[in-house]
Amino acid sequence: MDRTRGCREGRAPRRAVVLMLVGVLAAVGLTALAAACGGRGGGASPAPSPADDGPVVLTLKGDDVTKTLTMEQLKALPAYEGYAGIKSSTGVITPPSRFKGVPLLELADLVGGVSAANGVTIVAGDGYGMTLSYRQVTGDGFTTFDPATGEEEPADGPLTVIVAYENEGEPIPDDDGPLRLAIAQDTPAQVTEGHWAIKWVEQVSLTRASAAWKVRLEGAVSAKIDRASYVNCASPGCHGSGWVDADGRRWEGIPLYLVAGMVDDARKHDAGAYNARLAQRGYEILIETGDGEVVTVDSRDIAARKSIILSSKVDGGELPDEYYPLRLVGPGLDEGQMPGRIARIIVRVR
Repeated sequence: MDRTRGCREGRAPRRAVVLMLVGVLAAVGLTALAAACGGRGGGASPAPSPADDGPVVLTLKGDDVTKTLTMEQLKALPAYEGYAGIKSSTGVITPPSRFKGVPLLELADLVGGVSAANGVTIVAGDGYGMTLSYRQVTGDGFTTFDPATGEEEPADGPLTVIVAYENEGEPIPDDDGPLRLAIAQDTPAQVTEGHWAIKWVEQVSLTRASAAWKVRLEGAVSAKIDRASYVNCASPGCHGSGWVDADGRRWEGIPLYLVAGMVDDARKHDAGAYNARLAQRGYEILIETGDGEVVTVDSRDIAARKSIILSSKVDGGELPDEYYPLRLVGPGLDEGQMPGRIARIIVRVR
């Protein structure tokens, strides 16, 4: 916000004016002297522009370069204005409204650019992070919904991922901002999944692209989970959960009981897909690794336990090769009950 200061009325005495002029001339002379004597190559360091003086609101990180931006510097970059809205994991629709911000592609270009070999991780002020693939950074790979019905439908025109600083022409309030991620388009025709609307954005980092993976699910119906769908579902705004082990490592992913609920009966996966009554009666969950090892879990032992998870992250990063892509972890499990490199999950309902 621009602020102006009022000037006091009245005329300064002539002597004060003369002294003031002498002081200004002396200051100019000292500045010129300093420029002649100091600095590398005989030149003075340039004074920062007003835009450089504000607080840093966004940090950009590439492989070998880091840049920081104030709000004024961010607003000086090429901007996009479009409409964005969300559908929460419980089905609540926030209708599209108009956002303005800088496309993620523009920001990535400032620190080396994004390609199929890397992705972009968005980090919020509360430490929450989410990685977007190259496909998503370029506006593809998002699920879109009709804002009136909530039904899934194909994208109606291109999507642009932006770090937004305005909503409906006003600064984004501290409850969500000053910066937040928005998946925007030219018209208010659709909404996207709510976990992409990351608030309190503070950092944009280029990251190595993760290898694609798929895990098969077999039960009353068959399904599969892949990296993209798992990252979406494992966000805190969806079904994400975590557990800290005895060594202080934080494992993050989706509770096992919810994954089993995707195939425990014929009901289509949604917020209520898990059949709690069936789980309490008891069935086996067979977890098979890529090496053929099988660990069996009783549904009654993990029913509604959010801390027993199929983890895809540890301490905020990808799992090491010995566990990648998924590992079962949680309280009360010994080492032999926490397999990694999970390839298939079978739900055997009696």
